[in-house]
Amino acid sequence: MPKSTQSGPEADVATALYTRSGAAAYGVSAEQFAVILDEIVRKNFPRDLAQSPDDAAHKKDSFCTALRLEELALARACAAGNERAWQDFVSLYRQKLHNMALHITRDAANAAELADSLFADLYGVNARDGVRNSKLVSYTGRGSLEGWLRTVMAQEFINRYRKQKRMVSLEEQTE
Repeated sequence: MPKSTQSGPEADVATALYTRSGAAAYGVSAEQFAVILDEIVRKNFPRDLAQSPDDAAHKKDSFCTALRLEELALARACAAGNERAWQDFVSLYRQKLHNMALHITRDAANAAELADSLFADLYGVNARDGVRNSKLVSYTGRGSLEGWLRTVMAQEFINRYRKQKRMVSLEEQTE
């Protein structure tokens, strides 16, 4: 991904991607957004020495253009603790998350617990060394944020199920 500090066509691509993302509304600078995109590109494009630099730059630009930039900006701003981003996230996804949880658990009480637990993980309630630890940092924008949330919720449900299965009551152990 071209850095926003460059000039010429690469700077134009970076500027267009940043503008399209709407990241400025959440206090994410063009430089910060470029770092996010660079991180995602590095994960998806291992160094290929056989490629010419121009060819690699074109592939990376095409890759970044295909990302869901608006959802990526929202997710990363939420992970960073931006309150406006959280307000937008909650208004867009709270009901959807509760509906997903209800569909998975088939029980309103368990669904509420699962959805609320996931919201806490997404918000980054569990901090390490004073740094928020939000699951939203792992969203890369390659698919829809809603689909990614559905996957994360399903995995959380599976993890809870496995944990419950490992817990055996004392009465069952004695039998």
